[in-house]
Amino acid sequence: MKLVYLAGALFLAGCASTPTTQISAFGNSASAIAGKIDSVIDEYNNAALDRKFTDYAATYNGDKSSLLTSDELGKIDKPIGPEQKKNFAIYKANRALGSYSKALSDLASAGSRVDIDLAAANLYGSISSLNDQYKTIKETDKDLFDTSKLASFSTLIAAIGSSIVEEKRREAIKGIVTEADPKVSLICDVIIEQLKLAGIEDAIATSRQYILSEELIDYKSRVKTAMPLDERRTEIKRLYSLQQGVSNSKLLIQQTQKAVAAVKESHATLANELKEGRFTSAAITSTIGRLKDLEKNYGDFEALLLSCKKIAKNDKGILSCEDK
Repeated sequence: MKLVYLAGALFLAGCASTPTTQISAFGNSASAIAGKIDSVIDEYNNAALDRKFTDYAATYNGDKSSLLTSDELGKIDKPIGPEQKKNFAIYKANRALGSYSKALSDLASAGSRVDIDLAAANLYGSISSLNDQYKTIKETDKDLFDTSKLASFSTLIAAIGSSIVEEKRREAIKGIVTEADPKVSLICDVIIEQLKLAGIEDAIATSRQYILSEELIDYKSRVKTAMPLDERRTEIKRLYSLQQGVSNSKLLIQQTQKAVAAVKESHATLANELKEGRFTSAAITSTIGRLKDLEKNYGDFEALLLSCKKIAKNDKGILSCEDK
């Protein structure tokens, strides 16, 4: 892990042409982590569809394949209902966090007034979305960010000017990050809590288990015919991978919660450093290193289990880390 941080520090030291280089690197890393989280929540959103597709593939097989019509396909509906508003709000809130992080990066690296205006527009858009998703998840009419904060952000960004004065740019980023930090922390807590309540892990596990069961039935029917050893071995590897996906379903969500917590902690570190006027520091480098390491090893469940003090397995073989 220390080597990762050292490499990050050397990289940043070698290309730090402006004091905002680390801000840009932070924004890119946080945005990349949001993308990883996005793919997990996206799997949940499509879990029921995956089961339906597998069901259709298993049903309309052989002689029954002729019964598959466009009308039958039209019966497949994306499972979006009022009861899922909060879960889809998690998806959108995470995307908005990613957009906010990317906007910070773009603002830090903008080379023209046009670039700054575009970064500002994306920043306002992400904050507006965070407001909407927060209200949906919390079932409240109260905004996460109040309009006065948006006005202050606008004033800070407008003060940068067309000449892209570095000092003014730093002040704008400092003001945005320090003002936004309590709200970013709160929305991260809300996302983590909703991930616990949403039933996402069960939906993913159920979908993966169903697909594995159908794939096993299909394999057994095909292996009765002459299938060379190499092909059987390839199929066993594929089925084993599907089985591991079932086993790691809960770990996937726990990793997602860990990632949201990492973004929260990293943003807080950035805010604290900027409050002290430090736009480049060992603390910022370290937090970027942690985010990059998490991004690189997002699906490394063995590492997650190695760091876990109490590992549990339920009757379906699904693993979880029960550390409190």
